[in-house]
Amino acid sequence: MKYLQQTCVCIFILLSVVSTTACFKQIVESRKPVPDIIWPKPPDVPRIRLLNSISAPEDMNIREEGLSRFIRFVKGETNKSIVNPYGVVTDREGRLYIVDNYSRLVHVFDQAKGSYYTFPDEATSLISPIGIAIDSSDTIYVSDSKEAVIKIFRAGGKKYIGEMGRGVLERPTGVAYNALADELLVVDTQSSEIIKYDTVGHKVRGIIGREGNIEGHFYKPTNIAVAADGRLIISDSLNFRVQILSPEGVFISAFGKAGDGPGYFSRPRGVASDSDGNVYVVDALFDNIQVFDSQGRLLMVFGNPGNGYGEFWLPSGIYIDADDSIYVSDSYNHRVQIFKYLKGDEFIK
Repeated sequence: MKYLQQTCVCIFILLSVVSTTACFKQIVESRKPVPDIIWPKPPDVPRIRLLNSISAPEDMNIREEGLSRFIRFVKGETNKSIVNPYGVVTDREGRLYIVDNYSRLVHVFDQAKGSYYTFPDEATSLISPIGIAIDSSDTIYVSDSKEAVIKIFRAGGKKYIGEMGRGVLERPTGVAYNALADELLVVDTQSSEIIKYDTVGHKVRGIIGREGNIEGHFYKPTNIAVAADGRLIISDSLNFRVQILSPEGVFISAFGKAGDGPGYFSRPRGVASDSDGNVYVVDALFDNIQVFDSQGRLLMVFGNPGNGYGEFWLPSGIYIDADDSIYVSDSYNHRVQIFKYLKGDEFIK
């Protein structure tokens, strides 16, 4: 009787795996091709191209790791999908990490290995995750705005190391790694400061700015990025501008102000920089991305309100990798859209 029960369990597992694999293949095969959309339209030279739209693992032709997929199948749970993405980043192995504020976890898409998983587990819960960054030793930092800490992980997020910032941070949001200084930069929206942390001992190295509206001061900043040359790009959200600082945190320039047209901002959120030093700014209420040169001059705008390909609904985070692939968290459309910066001598206005 014992052996019969074990045999039945094995058969059940086999049938379950086969069933879920068949369902996966059917979903992948039924997905419509992503249309070829470019900005700007002809006759102008195209500079941005839509590559993909990611809501679930099958959108990248990958699937969740077998054991966790089977466990959720037995529990009757549906497949994992993105609900409210914000922070996004890739690592040196090409894995894509997407912070999901609603699900309180990080989605990891490993297209090279054809696998998908999430972290952390229930024992290391996140309350309100927002930003994510990865340093040169592949240590992963996730900001938790409500718990007011930065959670630290390794091994692609599968190993929890600890936390930093408790008792110092008030409401951490955006995070970025500055490779030139080997330090983690944390935006504290509540205190309107940028906190610099050592990545080895996780101690505070210094503080950039304070609350205010003069050069080098901030009012409820939300996001930060580091350009290839080490310049710091800060979304100074309620001052309705973007500030550019030196790698040491010294003010260089600022652009933007409140308004409802191109070159102005309503709710600036995510910021990023491509390999040519152009600055990308996500505006959550405009539902678009504005692109500026390194001097703050508007070059172009891409995206419109909506839920179709190349359209946005309350977008938030943005990240540009070393190959100029652009990842935009399209928060209320429950997805991350991927674009490509098409290099040329210059943008065509």
